[in-house]
Amino acid sequence: MAHCDTHTTPALSPASILSPSADRRSQAAEVRSLLDAAAAGINAFHTQVLSSVIAMKEQGLHRSEFGFSALRDLLLSQFDFTYNTAGSIAAIARLSGKFRILAKAATTGTARIDQVAYAVRQLDQTPAMRLFARTPFRTPAPSPFDPQILCATPEAMVAQYCQHASFKDLRRHLDELWASIAEETELFDGLGEQSLQRLELTETGNGMWHLEGTLSDATGRLLDKYLKTACPPPRQEDTEADSEDDSEGLLPAQANRNAEALHQLLAGYGSSPQAATRHGHTATLDLVVDIETLQGKDTGRLPFLEGQPISVARARLLACEAGVIPSVFNYTTGEAVELGRAMRLPNASLRRKLELEQPEGCAWHGCDRPVAWTEAHHIQHWADGGVTAAENLILLCRFHHGRIHTTGWSVEKTGPGQAIITHHDGHEGPGGNDSGGGCGCSDWRTDHDMDTEHQDSDWDVFPTGLYRSEWSETMKPDLDGMAEAIDRDRAIQAMRAAKARCRAKFRAPKPPSPIPVLGCPSRQTAGGSAAKQHHAAQLEPPLEVRAPRHAQGRKPTPANTLPSLPG
Repeated sequence: MAHCDTHTTPALSPASILSPSADRRSQAAEVRSLLDAAAAGINAFHTQVLSSVIAMKEQGLHRSEFGFSALRDLLLSQFDFTYNTAGSIAAIARLSGKFRILAKAATTGTARIDQVAYAVRQLDQTPAMRLFARTPFRTPAPSPFDPQILCATPEAMVAQYCQHASFKDLRRHLDELWASIAEETELFDGLGEQSLQRLELTETGNGMWHLEGTLSDATGRLLDKYLKTACPPPRQEDTEADSEDDSEGLLPAQANRNAEALHQLLAGYGSSPQAATRHGHTATLDLVVDIETLQGKDTGRLPFLEGQPISVARARLLACEAGVIPSVFNYTTGEAVELGRAMRLPNASLRRKLELEQPEGCAWHGCDRPVAWTEAHHIQHWADGGVTAAENLILLCRFHHGRIHTTGWSVEKTGPGQAIITHHDGHEGPGGNDSGGGCGCSDWRTDHDMDTEHQDSDWDVFPTGLYRSEWSETMKPDLDGMAEAIDRDRAIQAMRAAKARCRAKFRAPKPPSPIPVLGCPSRQTAGGSAAKQHHAAQLEPPLEVRAPRHAQGRKPTPANTLPSLPG
């Protein structure tokens, strides 16, 4: 029988660690010295462990000798590391071949393993990010922490942040890296999000309603800010109430506050005199960008949406929508560029004119989105000097508005409420975004042509008509899962329909129903005998199976017999 043979170190009381005769300042210095030594020792052990695990992984020993394919599982089950430590060491070791600079920073002890583990996980999210991290700068960039150190690649710059910056600054730097390479990837992400989003409101029967859904990033941000505006979070002194009277749980949970905030929003909006003027107001997301960056010039600066860096392509789309208030400024002088809401968005009369010209809704061929759901798109972008006039505006639903902001699309307005929307493979049409379909390029196709080409490639899986070529790498797993579920449902419905058709085709015919026999009237009328003869005729068997009369008990007469033939 196995027995436990563990050796425990006697626990030391807190008082025995410190010198009892020393004053508080000396005790604090003693504690600091102990913790510094302990932290240095722990980090040194981490570097040794990481170096050993990297060597084990490079030799394949974790599979051949230990029987584990996952490094984290090996460290947890065989060596009793904590979950977070094992996960960080395994992540760095697994990606050490891709990010050698960061792995070296962790194995030499110049950066903590948790910082490096977070960095390599973020850089390994997409192939584009992995390639970008190892692509050399045109000119080596100095480290923001030591100008004497030159970073040849973005990975080297991230290593500097891992060594010298806080976790918050490291995360922000990685977010900025992602935004700088995202470009229109974020736009395709948005198309995928719109195709996956849903909202269902169901009455449960007990006086309550069940709200369930999945929202896109833009819709979720708007709702989140609306909820926080209507019902702000509790003050710190309210949440940190005295624990003695057990009053910490009196405030409702965040989910309950959100439900109350939604009620306040609906009630306040319904009673507001501005409720009917849907396009008379805008939402409250804030976009901050300088005019040169918004125009697409290579300034090296990034736009910010609600304080978070975003790509220039997404900023140009948001600056065209009514859901964002852009704050555009001149970077050189620092002066704000006066927007004026009417300069960027159509006023009520212009919006009315556009709706009268385009009563069927979205200008995209075959789109059934109503005109109330459309947004005014500047054919020549507002950031590029396009005017807010009817000649330069066309109404598009939010999905197709986002689509034509991706590479290759162009719009030409041919008349009031009419436009030609074309796509050019991998490039804009001649003349930029204001060029039409008859451009002379051999590869231009109209919106109807594009829908037709994608009709057999999951074009009709999602209600928005998302092309498979527009499935972003980030959203592809979710889109694939939803597409498979939809295809499975369609296949099941098709099998059921085919089974029903087979049953209908090969079902045995029903036997003919017997003809009911009506009773004859008792009185003898002129037609009585005829009726009896009619019923009797119906009851007689068919002529083909009726027995001959001579078989019914009487002999045949000579007149009824055939003459006998001689011999």
